[in-house]
Amino acid sequence: MNILELQRDLQRKYKNVGSKVEAIWRQFTPKQRETAMRETVGDGKVLRNSRDPGLGRLNEIIPEWNLEDITSSAEFFLERLKFRVEADLQLQHFEGVNGGPGDQEVIQAAARRLNPQRKELWGVFVRLDQTYGQWVKPNGADGLRRTEDFAARWKLILPSHEALPLIERQKNTFLYYNHLIEEILDMGSQSRAKKAVSKKPSKDAASALANLTIAPKPLKASISEVIAQAIEQKVAAEDYLHLLRREPLVLNQAVNRKYHSRPELVPDDRGRIMPLFTDKHISTALFDVLADAVKIIVTWDYISRLVRILDGLTDKVRRPLVLQELSNTCHLEYRRAQMAFRRQMSTSPGFAGRRFKRITVGDVSRVAIKGQPSDVTVSDPQLHYVLRLCHPDTNHRDAAQWIQKLDDHNNRHADDRVRLDGDQVSALGDLAIIVSFMHTLSTTIALVSGSKKSGLLFTGRTAKLDAELDQYKARADFGDHVVPMDNLLEPGVATNALQALHDFIIEQAGASVGILYEDMLQECLGDIEKKAVHAEARLEQGEKQTFVPLPSEEPGAKPTSFQVEQRREKAKTRPAEAIPAHDITAIAPQQEEAVAEPTPCSKVKSSTAAVFTTLFAKSEARGSVTWAAFAAAMTELGFSVTPKGGSVFTFNPPESMAEKGSLTLHRPHVSEI
Repeated sequence: MNILELQRDLQRKYKNVGSKVEAIWRQFTPKQRETAMRETVGDGKVLRNSRDPGLGRLNEIIPEWNLEDITSSAEFFLERLKFRVEADLQLQHFEGVNGGPGDQEVIQAAARRLNPQRKELWGVFVRLDQTYGQWVKPNGADGLRRTEDFAARWKLILPSHEALPLIERQKNTFLYYNHLIEEILDMGSQSRAKKAVSKKPSKDAASALANLTIAPKPLKASISEVIAQAIEQKVAAEDYLHLLRREPLVLNQAVNRKYHSRPELVPDDRGRIMPLFTDKHISTALFDVLADAVKIIVTWDYISRLVRILDGLTDKVRRPLVLQELSNTCHLEYRRAQMAFRRQMSTSPGFAGRRFKRITVGDVSRVAIKGQPSDVTVSDPQLHYVLRLCHPDTNHRDAAQWIQKLDDHNNRHADDRVRLDGDQVSALGDLAIIVSFMHTLSTTIALVSGSKKSGLLFTGRTAKLDAELDQYKARADFGDHVVPMDNLLEPGVATNALQALHDFIIEQAGASVGILYEDMLQECLGDIEKKAVHAEARLEQGEKQTFVPLPSEEPGAKPTSFQVEQRREKAKTRPAEAIPAHDITAIAPQQEEAVAEPTPCSKVKSSTAAVFTTLFAKSEARGSVTWAAFAAAMTELGFSVTPKGGSVFTFNPPESMAEKGSLTLHRPHVSEI
């Protein structure tokens, strides 16, 4: 735990929302302040007063963190908050609020009763970045004498029995104050009110579902159906990016989901986790959310283009090249969705979290399964199916079977549905979509195994671009906008945060994230033609090999700095009126456009009208509708449904509206959309 980082987090929060927090805290009643304090500590356990001997004698470490003092007077906490923000850490050792006792004096009682096991260790409190609050062991008798001399003169190196309670005091104080600020804003800020509306299932849903026509799954799909499904997923990904840019609530939820599912929070073999309590990870979460959204759009765009190229293509040179590239790209999207699902299932608390562990090599952490899925086949079948879907050896064909088994299990055991939370269900839906698509594709085109030979195309270029963006992400800092957590819900903050991210990527990479991925896509399409020409030339020379990689670039021939300059030069030649590819800046709410021609109307039940009103009325998030109510509403409008594998279904419109196209969805396991 880095105390300096915790203080910097508190300073950033105070800078961004300090005045608002002070105003809300002063308006709170003592009961509201008590509620905020109890929510801050998680388990609700707080000292009654500074003399309360409970909670492991916490009153000897942080006596001021008690209900009596903090709830009775607004200024008691606000004075201490301001002091912890403005005073240097070393000053806080010797002096407290309004000239009161400093941290070293406060912890003396705890230090006298403490008998640590590692007496040879000393705590260093010199404010030199990472050394503050760390432990050192003097080297020999001479080192011990110098340490004792420095400690006697400056009081900034302390023996372990004094250093330990001092670290605990400062660490917990900053943790509590950081969390309390967020609780105050959640309770008192109107802009942070969650706009969730509970929708009860319609009483007509059960009878309407009985009339829903289930069309049999086709044995073989047409190439046009495959293209339409790929385009549908591309459009769905574009719609999601549109929501991230337009609705702060959706963006904030996505950032929270990414932040709280970091692999670093999964315990390693010894039960240790990387610190959650630092705000710098919120900036990287924002970066990941937008970069991933653009990446998914381009992936599905590339898949749809490749399928279009294959439609009617009989060339014996080009067809194998395009088919291999399509297979590689589909496998890449499958592994991405599988990794996202594994990431959500590994979070704690959660019924599957204990079955995962973190493996960290250098600065990179990944999540792996502990043991084998077969270990829980009998004791917990639902967990077994989940672990099978998370296992790296599970391919897309096996995944289709495990998704179906999981869906069947949840249908038979309704109580088990609720074990998957909303984020896990969403990740399972993404996995089911690509699995369903690959199944449909395989009925039309014989997919080949993934290959690493084509590393210069989409798979290799994606990995290279991801690595470059990771370098920039490590330097990203949008704390002025995203700190504290949920600050994106404040008016105008999301707009500024997205603009800051957009400008940062252009500054670092020489182009926007949308242009980076779009240019990569175009380069891959160009490479396919180059590889085809190269293969044809080899055939003309009498060689049998048709699938060969392009000549690779010399290592280090084009460093990142060179590429950045190339992109900046290229940007100067783009037309000023050119539409940015997959822009990530905010979209201002617009007035509904007037419809030129009257839209055909359908007379429906009030319950059906309520479903579509919830889905389409207004321009911001409102809550959810149940799957049963949605399916019932679609039934009344004449839709039939075709299963696509697992729990993926396509709603097919009646002939009267067939030109509008179909809709493919993954049925949520918690029965809510």
